[in-house]
Amino acid sequence: MSKVRFLFPALALPFFALIMLAGCGGGVNDKMLDDAQARIEALKSKGLPDDQVSSARVYLYQAREYHEKKNGSAAKKAADSMKVNLEKAEAFYQQEVATLGPKIDAAKATALKAKEELSGYQARKVDSLARVVDSFKRIEWLLQANNKAQDLVALLPALKEDEAKAARIRKMVPGDWVFQDQAKSVEDKNVNAVTRKAFSFGKDGKVVLTESKKGQSSPFLKEDWEFRSYGTYDYKGDTVVLSISRFHIVKQMFTKASVAGDKVTWKDEPGPTYDSAITDGSQDRTITYEDLKLDFKKVK
Repeated sequence: MSKVRFLFPALALPFFALIMLAGCGGGVNDKMLDDAQARIEALKSKGLPDDQVSSARVYLYQAREYHEKKNGSAAKKAADSMKVNLEKAEAFYQQEVATLGPKIDAAKATALKAKEELSGYQARKVDSLARVVDSFKRIEWLLQANNKAQDLVALLPALKEDEAKAARIRKMVPGDWVFQDQAKSVEDKNVNAVTRKAFSFGKDGKVVLTESKKGQSSPFLKEDWEFRSYGTYDYKGDTVVLSISRFHIVKQMFTKASVAGDKVTWKDEPGPTYDSAITDGSQDRTITYEDLKLDFKKVK
């Protein structure tokens, strides 16, 4: 009897331990899963394509689900598949990165050489994208740096085409351009308001846009206002790009009519005037040279 009594605990202990091991996820634990998640996110942040990490991400999700449900064997199987796919993704990244440095430098050199034949917006676009390439390269996000460098090279033909368009209009834009429209009404002969817009493009690259309206614009409204925008201009192909840095409301008066029987009473309602700096690009504008010629008349 004593032998049987001692044999049972000796056999039962390993069996119980196996059950506990399975219940703990067969080696799968939260720290291991969190570490795998961090490795996947690190690869993604460095620009690894989605298709290179998608399998590892799917198996990680499955492993976490099975682990939470205490299904140890399924969790371990999913975790093993996740590990294999994650190691493949990391190996792919290392293999790709090893060749990227020279490719990035060559692409950037090509762009900077092409920039010598560009000016204005076109040249600044090259500088802007080159800075992005440099910023990614500086923190060793080489996949993203290479993607931006290749985008820059792919953009060069369009920039060269825009440069040619800009060259054609560069001598024709500077000067004063005016648009004027007069609103009248057959029903009410008192309606007579003049809207005026004027661009003054300086040869120094500065621009002033003046917009105004004066007169009776409807049977019950008179307007007298003037806005001025100040800034610089440049050419993006055949489009004039205005970068506005200052907005000035010179005057703003609205006179409204109220009718009581046969009596019409007009009341002035002045609006605020101010002169402020613009730093967020909210007042920037563009106009193609063709639209400028179509809608405005060059007077100087």
